[in-house]
Amino acid sequence: MKYVEKHTEIEQEENKTLYYNKQGALVDDDDNNIYAKSSGSPKKNSSKSRFYVMTSNGNLFDPNGIDSHRERNIRKEFKTTSKQTFDYYINYLKTRNPIFLRRAERSFING
Repeated sequence: MKYVEKHTEIEQEENKTLYYNKQGALVDDDDNNIYAKSSGSPKKNSSKSRFYVMTSNGNLFDPNGIDSHRERNIRKEFKTTSKQTFDYYINYLKTRNPIFLRRAERSFING
C-alpha cells in the first residue's frame, strides 16, 4: 500500500496565465494591452503549456509596424503557437529588433 500512498501525495500543478504588453513586459489581464499570453503550469517542461500570439489577417501582428495606428479598426485574435515562435515574438516586443519578428513569422508559418 505504500505505492498507493505515494501516488496520492503528488501535488496538482497550478495553471497560471501570463500576459505580455506591447513592450514585452508582464501585465495584468487587460484586453486592450495584451499582445501575447502563455498559460499552463509554471514548470518549463510541462506538456500542458500553451502559448498564444496576437495575429491579424493570419499573420503575426506587429504593434510597431504599418498597422499600428489602426489597432482599433482591424480584426485581431490570439492563435496558439509553439514555444519557439512565442519566444521570438516576445524578444521582438522587448527589443523592437525586426529580425526577431521575421524569425517568429517563419516559425509561425512552419508550424
